[in-house]
Amino acid sequence: MSLAFTSAPKRQTYSRGRKFPKGSRLVVIGNGMVGQKFCESLVEKGLHQKLEVTVIGEEPRPAYDRIRLSTYVDHENADYLTLKPASWYEENRLGLLVGTRVDAIDRELSTLRLSDGQSINYDALVLAMGSRPFVPPIPGIEHPSVFVYRTIEDLEKIIASAKGKSSAAVIGGGLLGLEAAQAVQKLGLKAIVIERAQFLMPQQLNEAASEILLAEIEAQDIEVLTGKNTESIEETGDKLSLRFENGQSVETDMIIVSAGIIPNSEIAGEADLTVGARGGVVVDDQLETKDDKIFAIGECALHQGRVYGLAAPGYVMARHVANRIAGKKTPSFLKPDLSTRLKMLGIDVVTIGDPLEKGRLIEFQDEGIYRMLVVSPRHELKGGLAVGPWDEAGKVQSLYLEGAILREAEIARFREEGRLKDQESATSIAQLPDDRIICNCMSVCKKEIVACLKVGPEEVIAKTGASTVCGSCKPLIDQLAGSAVVEEKPVAVRSLFIASTLAVVAVMATVFAPPMAMAQSVESWWYDVDQFWRDSIIKQITGYSLLGIVLLGLLISLRKRFRWFRIGHFARWRFFHAAFGLTALIALFVHTGFRFGHNLNFWLMFTFVGLNLLGAISGMVAAVESSGTSNAALTARRFRPALTYAHLVLFWPLPILLTFHILSVYLY
Repeated sequence: MSLAFTSAPKRQTYSRGRKFPKGSRLVVIGNGMVGQKFCESLVEKGLHQKLEVTVIGEEPRPAYDRIRLSTYVDHENADYLTLKPASWYEENRLGLLVGTRVDAIDRELSTLRLSDGQSINYDALVLAMGSRPFVPPIPGIEHPSVFVYRTIEDLEKIIASAKGKSSAAVIGGGLLGLEAAQAVQKLGLKAIVIERAQFLMPQQLNEAASEILLAEIEAQDIEVLTGKNTESIEETGDKLSLRFENGQSVETDMIIVSAGIIPNSEIAGEADLTVGARGGVVVDDQLETKDDKIFAIGECALHQGRVYGLAAPGYVMARHVANRIAGKKTPSFLKPDLSTRLKMLGIDVVTIGDPLEKGRLIEFQDEGIYRMLVVSPRHELKGGLAVGPWDEAGKVQSLYLEGAILREAEIARFREEGRLKDQESATSIAQLPDDRIICNCMSVCKKEIVACLKVGPEEVIAKTGASTVCGSCKPLIDQLAGSAVVEEKPVAVRSLFIASTLAVVAVMATVFAPPMAMAQSVESWWYDVDQFWRDSIIKQITGYSLLGIVLLGLLISLRKRFRWFRIGHFARWRFFHAAFGLTALIALFVHTGFRFGHNLNFWLMFTFVGLNLLGAISGMVAAVESSGTSNAALTARRFRPALTYAHLVLFWPLPILLTFHILSVYLY
């Protein structure tokens, strides 16, 4: 989120880098997304082998993807969000201190005082301390059912508090506020968004675009109240009441505050570094503070009077400072590209450049779609925005970066059709120039992606990180790879529902169907069939086959439990797990003929069939949960964790019962 605005951009100049001697001590304060990107840039340039690098993070874990924070409520597994594990730092000789706060910077002695009492010396210092949530001074906001939305720990508190609740209000209708509302909805709660401005996302959108976004959000059963300034929060019975300045109020079970950010710059101010009136460490066009040993990047840096609250500018800052420390000649860090491509609650939101900049507005609107361009008097493209799908977004962003001049015919077509080019003459991605930016978040151009694709598609993410931040460039990368763009909802989700439903039917047959009768005569054709349940050798073969199927199903379930086991799409593995459960039930019939047996055998059958029933129902619920944001999906999302937990709990007696069953066969 921007905290201030600047005048016209300066002329580009270059400056020689600041090469530090081998063995110099480089300390990074902050291990968020930008701090992590800075560390990656150091490793790419081999600086980790020349400098003694220490990274200090206040959170209790290595850096994670804060952009996808709302997905934490789906899996509650921090490893899914982790950018690089602690082992990565160790392998690259980077010292990592987590759960540690820097209390003071002593510039005269070039030392840092840490919260655990240690002192660390530095020759170069990079401030990547990020920001914290802004909590407005509203009476009652200190209530224990009021939370902020910023870290995994915040999400854990929200998840714990949401149990047994039915609604949550989010104070703030900006980017973070809508992400918080998405998390609330995933928890199965009624979400209420309260925005002080007259429309949603006022820092990124105009009122016309916001109206389209509002309609789409309300269609997903999220209540939105705009133009509401919260005056107080009061406890009314077991509810919280938000009272507004106009006398109106709304009741809810819990409140999440997501009303903006404050740069973490206090320790810089205490060290007599220049800090802005509203926070932020002041840096020049080389991202240096007034102390030539200290740099600042990301949301804690105030550059030309502005703090950039987006990942992409922070990543550019990180690479810039890494180049400076490597001694490279670097251009001035001027106004970065603030273009974003987001998916808010499944709705595409695109901003290009600064869409709120003054200029001539060229608008197009259709059902559920709004697109707008800003052009100067010379018809130079200055920015744009869209709510809803926009297949030309990448091209328009490239034209903006090139400072393109639009023709009157293009402007007229955009106003009428919402496109700059007609469908037939539209340029395919293969025809774009090599320097065209494909991944805005990571600043990866077409040439870099094509080079990686020649080695293998998996190299794109490994080498460039493209599509790992917001994911909006993935369709473009798929086109470059020559593969069709597919929806996020895989076929495996539908297959999961079918396999799980069949498993439920098979369980019902196992429980309610009568056991298979034994043949009364050796001349009966049925005698050849019931050898499956009569012959000891065949019984052993079917029994061990059943055991093998169960073990394979168990192995497949590890796909979610362990971070290192990540081959293939999770939805497909979940389908295969359900399919193996169904196969196990068929094998169980072959082995037992629907006979539950007595004593030990009865409890083994009861546990096995119950385990499959819970697993099958859990699979059906998981498939419904993956269907979107309908009421059925939200209800499924609420109950699925309990079913999964019960499925896991019931599994534990199975190995013990199975062991005794096998021993009884051979010993008796």
